[in-house]
Amino acid sequence: MTITDMTARPSGRRWAVALGLLGAVWYGFGLVQMGLGVTLDTKAAVAAGAMTAEHAAAVNGTPALIWLAFALASGAGLVGAVLLVLGKPAYGVLGTSLSAAAVYYLWVYGLSGTGAARPVEEAIIGSVVVTVTLGFTVFARRLRKG
Repeated sequence: MTITDMTARPSGRRWAVALGLLGAVWYGFGLVQMGLGVTLDTKAAVAAGAMTAEHAAAVNGTPALIWLAFALASGAGLVGAVLLVLGKPAYGVLGTSLSAAAVYYLWVYGLSGTGAARPVEEAIIGSVVVTVTLGFTVFARRLRKG
């Protein structure tokens, strides 16, 4: 008979795999969201009542470099998550993801002057995205040290 210690904490490696798999889904969804944002037919969305004309103008006014920051944040996050699963260092890539996400949201809600035209839900999502990415980055840094 085998006795298992149920109070033992999972190893860092198990956490890395679990969080890496979760992160792959999270950042993959981020890439989908970025693609949907870039290809969104804002005229149709306004006509359908799904967004206001001001929100549509804000989305349409997003420069290509800012969309690139969104893509970099999601893409680097996905790569970092896969690196966690593989047991490889991921801190640098996740730090890149965090920086790119900060650039995107800083532009959207600070520098562009269009933050008020966007729904509150987007700001909440932005806060969650940055917080989750910060968590992944801190986790990867702790793995690097430990």
